[in-house]
Amino acid sequence: MQNKHAFLFCLIGGLLIIIQGWTGSIGFFEKLSLINTIPALQPFYPIIEILLYVLTAIAVLGGIAVIIGGVLLTTARFGTGRFVIGLGAGMSLIGLVIMLAQEIWVAGSAAPLLNFISIAFQSLGWIGVILSIFGRRTAKKPE
Repeated sequence: MQNKHAFLFCLIGGLLIIIQGWTGSIGFFEKLSLINTIPALQPFYPIIEILLYVLTAIAVLGGIAVIIGGVLLTTARFGTGRFVIGLGAGMSLIGLVIMLAQEIWVAGSAAPLLNFISIAFQSLGWIGVILSIFGRRTAKKPE
């Protein structure tokens, strides 16, 4: 099997991205209840909640895409696998950056200190994206 190390990096990275997608939204749901207490933001509460569900789905699908891309790296569809990994890792990276920006927006610049647990769960996603990109970069085109 060609590119088995790249496949393993993508498999582990994809699983970490999926785990982060499921656990990353838990902390946001707690903060989302604070928005409902601000009278000016109450009309936007359903829209923000729907947006959260969409971002969670993108993060989870990004992890699945990375795993599928890792499988494709081991077949004759090497280029397609690299493309799918790039899409999955890229979407997950965008989701992680948005989640980090949301943490800083809600808690201010002290977010890493005040929300250590939330940031720790988010680090799983960062590690997953880094492993996915590393797996994509280490894959060699079959001869």
